[in-house]
Amino acid sequence: MQNTPQQMKAMAVDEFGHADKLTLHTLPVPTVDAGEVLIRIEIAGVGGWDALEREGELVYNKVHFPRVLGGECAGTIVAIGDGVERFAVGDRVYAQSFMNDKGGSYAEYVVVSEETVAPMPDGLDMLMAGGLPIAGVTALSNLQVSGTGNKTKLMLWGASGGVGHVALQLAKRMGANVFAIASGADGVALVKQLGADEAVDGHSDDVVQRARAFAPDGFDIALVLVGGDTVQSTLSLVRQGGTIAFPNGVMPEPLAPDGVELKKANGFANRMLLDQLNRLIDMGEFQVHIAQTFGLEEAAQAQSAMKQHYLGKIVLRVSGE
Repeated sequence: MQNTPQQMKAMAVDEFGHADKLTLHTLPVPTVDAGEVLIRIEIAGVGGWDALEREGELVYNKVHFPRVLGGECAGTIVAIGDGVERFAVGDRVYAQSFMNDKGGSYAEYVVVSEETVAPMPDGLDMLMAGGLPIAGVTALSNLQVSGTGNKTKLMLWGASGGVGHVALQLAKRMGANVFAIASGADGVALVKQLGADEAVDGHSDDVVQRARAFAPDGFDIALVLVGGDTVQSTLSLVRQGGTIAFPNGVMPEPLAPDGVELKKANGFANRMLLDQLNRLIDMGEFQVHIAQTFGLEEAAQAQSAMKQHYLGKIVLRVSGE
C-alpha cells in the first residue's frame, strides 16, 4: 500500500436538495475490504444521475449523510483488498462508483469492487478515461442487447451527448452504418469527425426525410438516448423485426411500433463488459470528448453546467497532471 492519508477532501451533501447543498468536506478515506481496490482519483465524471442523487430522487441504500456523489472516475490504484489478482498498486485504471455503498468519486479517493474497474486503454489519457465508465458501459450494453453488428443500419438519437458520442464510435467498430442525430451545428461537426455515416441536427426540419433516404428499407436498430416528440416521430422508420434500445433515464421513454422490439439496458459495469469495451477502444484512435473541466470544489458549478448545451462529457479534475 502506498502512503495514503487517513482523510480526504470530498464534495458531499449533508441533506438532499439543490446544487448549493454540495459542499467541501474532510472525510475518512474508505477502508478496503476483500475484492475491492482503493483508487487515488485524478478525474471524476459528472452526470445527470449525480444530480438525481443529490436531489434524493435516486436512493439506493440506507440513507446516511454526508453522501459523497459521483458515479465514475479515473486514477491510480493505491491499495488492493484480499483476493484481488487482476490489479496491482500503481495500475492506472478507470472505474464506476455508481450506487456505491462506500461513497462516490467526487473525492480524492474511492473504494470500489474490482468488478467495476478496468485498466486504462493505451490510447486514452486520464482526462478522457474519467468520462468513460458510465457512458462506455451504457453505450455498449445497449448496442449489445439490440444486436448491433456488421452492416446494421443504426439510427442514433443523442449522438453528440456523453453516451451517444461513445456509442457512435463503438457501433462503427462493430460494423454498423450509423445515421447520427446530434444537437446543434457543433454536435453535427463532432459526430462527423467521429465517423458517422450521416449526421443531422435533431432540431432541423428534415430529420425524418434524411433518415428515410439513409435507410429506405427501414432501420434495423434505433438507439434512443434523448426523449421527445421528434424522436418518437422517427421511430416508425425502424423495420418490422427491428429493435429500439434505450437506457434508464430517457424521458419520456420511447414507444415501439407494432412488430418492433423495445429493449432497455442500464449502464452497470461488470468485468465482461469492461473487457469488451477495452477491446473495442483498442482497435484504433478513440475519443472521449470533454466539453468542460472543473475543479473538485466546483462540483456544484459542474452540475449546473449540465443544464446548458454541451457536447460529450463534463468532468472534475481532482488531482494529478
